[in-house]
Amino acid sequence: MDSKAIQKKNYTSVLKPNQVLNELKNDNSSIFAALSIGEKAIADKYAALGGERAFGLVTDKDEGKVWYFGGSAIVYNKEKKAAFAIHGAIYAKWHEAGGLSFGVPTTDETATLDGVGRFNHFNNNTASIYWSPQSGAHTIYGAIRTRWAELGWERSYLGYPTSDEVDFASGGRANDFQNGGIYWWSDTDAIDLRDVVVRYTGLHCFGETDWDQSSDSDEPYVIFAMTTPKNVWSATSRIYDDVDGGEQRPDLQELYRGRPYGLNIGIVLMEHDFGNPNKYRDEVMTVVSGVHAAGVVGLGLIPVVGPLIAAVAGSALGSLMPKLGGAINDLLDTGDDRIGTTTITLGAREMVLLAARTNNSKQGAIGYKRESQLISGLGASYKVYIDVVPA
Repeated sequence: MDSKAIQKKNYTSVLKPNQVLNELKNDNSSIFAALSIGEKAIADKYAALGGERAFGLVTDKDEGKVWYFGGSAIVYNKEKKAAFAIHGAIYAKWHEAGGLSFGVPTTDETATLDGVGRFNHFNNNTASIYWSPQSGAHTIYGAIRTRWAELGWERSYLGYPTSDEVDFASGGRANDFQNGGIYWWSDTDAIDLRDVVVRYTGLHCFGETDWDQSSDSDEPYVIFAMTTPKNVWSATSRIYDDVDGGEQRPDLQELYRGRPYGLNIGIVLMEHDFGNPNKYRDEVMTVVSGVHAAGVVGLGLIPVVGPLIAAVAGSALGSLMPKLGGAINDLLDTGDDRIGTTTITLGAREMVLLAARTNNSKQGAIGYKRESQLISGLGASYKVYIDVVPA
């Protein structure tokens, strides 16, 4: 090939740059010397990693910055004065995240230390894309990435990320992982958690009912209706015998175990006479399920998954739970008496902070992190208590 006939303009548009580069090098062409530092570094990386055999043909390029191939790219890092390769699922995620606007790689695609996954670091090692066969490829950066690194990357208890970093409730950010999540707000820094557990820890009687089938004590029980942005379910406490004013009944019953994406706890306090608690629980669920289904559709939550659902639901979380007092007023028969109802709504941020940063309070022998409003009716008044702990 006559090197004098080759113009730099033509060189930058050819589809087989390794062949042209070799000829230019062999001819000691002044044209090669005129190429940009970035183009030289990319071309050298391309040749070193196998050229067309490994990458195929160039499909597009940004002069001196990046060569694109079918499913991979070689990118020049100006600060490091070197070029780095991105492949496969990591390349697809990088491209989806904005390509060069997401970041410039500071490593080639590299095997993780656990031998399972792959990664590229970007932006002077402040951002990464990690991939494994089980989790796929996901972005992670900033304070969340720093916390994950402190824990041991993929070898930490969290495992690999299973979501990109996304918006979270109350102005936060989050990544979901195989075994938990990392959550960040500007005033908390990054908080790592497995799932959280929400438990009912007991009730306190401030005053018993005025009259209860000739008994001078109450036999209360609690119906719980739980709603998250995705699910609805119920539970019933045991029936407590001979409860008088000033007495309490400590308990421990798990109500929820899962990611801290927001939770409503509907509470119906009943006085047991002759009725079937399970029947009343089912009636409460009929009301709650209907409101929840309509709310999920109205908020557009059906296709939303992962931590992003906590951001989408946000302050509207409470709308997934009906106002229980009026909603069930006509459903319950007279077998058992309804003392009263209330709802505890735990936003996603509150669930994280209660589990990770909040110590228990005490009401006598009952430990708790949230207490209900005073539930009053039939002359009686009670409070119900819950705690939120790491799983």
